[in-house]
Amino acid sequence: MHVVLRCVLSAALVSLTALALAGCKKGGGNASCDAVGARFLAIAEADLAKATDVARDEREAVHGLIAPLRDAMVKACRQDGWSADARACFGDAPDEARFRACEAKLSGEQRALLEQSSARGIQPQ
Repeated sequence: MHVVLRCVLSAALVSLTALALAGCKKGGGNASCDAVGARFLAIAEADLAKATDVARDEREAVHGLIAPLRDAMVKACRQDGWSADARACFGDAPDEARFRACEAKLSGEQRALLEQSSARGIQPQ
């Protein structure tokens, strides 16, 4: 598995987690779950665009996973009641490292549920 694919998957799975967002005020503390998903999308797409050494077919495969992972993250955020502090952290994260660091603001149960939701989000239908 190529490094980029591992990064995208791990950035979203929460042993993992892994995107300029419209409507999310920096430091506002009230980022929505949609803003969290939008930030994930922006970061993942930017990281993928920077990975110029990735073969086209692999790039397309990874790109095809980004939206389902975003959707799984938004769903987990809504269903599991992520705190305003956690949502603000994810929504304001400037890069993957900071985005992943926001996982610490989730409870252990929320992290586990996010991982499960993300894994389901990338399974073939």
